Amino acid sequence: MAGQLPDLNLKVIGIVKNEMKEPGGRPNIGEIESEIILYDKYAGAADNIEAYSDITVLYWYHIPSPKGAIPYKAHPHRDENYPLVGVLATRGPNRPNDIGMCAAKLIEARGNILRVAGLDAIDGSPVIDIKPYNPRYDSRPDATMPEWS
Repeated sequence: MAGQLPDLNLKVIGIVKNEMKEPGGRPNIGEIESEIILYDKYAGAADNIEAYSDITVLYWYHIPSPKGAIPYKAHPHRDENYPLVGVLATRGPNRPNDIGMCAAKLIEARGNILRVAGLDAIDGSPVIDIKPYNPRYDSRPDATMPEWS
């Protein structure tokens, strides 16, 4: 049928292991080290990734928000001193789809294990994709952002 979108099928390629056991109240993310354990069938897909210093990790927020329905508006950083904005204008976890994204420093790639620093996913988060971070494509030097961000 013309105009009908195909079904989306995501594959979990691995899992995050780290000390963050619950969402919210996270310590300095830059100091957190995590292991991304790729499932055996995807281990070869990371060959030569150690040539990059950083990677972008796409993962699934696997612990549902205790707040129930996803709001269309939110205060950035859950701080009411900031303006109420559309949830797509925030980086918070309460989103229409439970997809998280974070650039992380790649410390080591060993077999099916990628050791990273600065990943904001909590322990047990399913990893759905990894891309090498490329400043030519992933950095926007002229980008601006609001003061509340």
